[in-house]
Amino acid sequence: MLVLSALAFTILGCACLYLASPNQKWFERESSNRPLLAAACLLLAAGLASWVAALRPLSGLFVMLHVAMVCLFAFPYAVALRRARRS
Repeated sequence: MLVLSALAFTILGCACLYLASPNQKWFERESSNRPLLAAACLLLAAGLASWVAALRPLSGLFVMLHVAMVCLFAFPYAVALRRARRS
């Protein structure tokens, strides 16, 4: 259960980080970056704490970094696929 919450915190934190980017294409309109950056920091910190509690500290850090890397790599492609299906 702790691993699932850690995974959810990390994915949501990466989503907030992606949405705070000025180059995001998920929404047409631009949103305020400060609340999204604050939420991203809090969610990623909660994710890291959950990963460290579920695993050993070094293992938790690297698992969190790998999940974040995959999410930040996949979000732009997911948005591109969604736009391709619409048109």
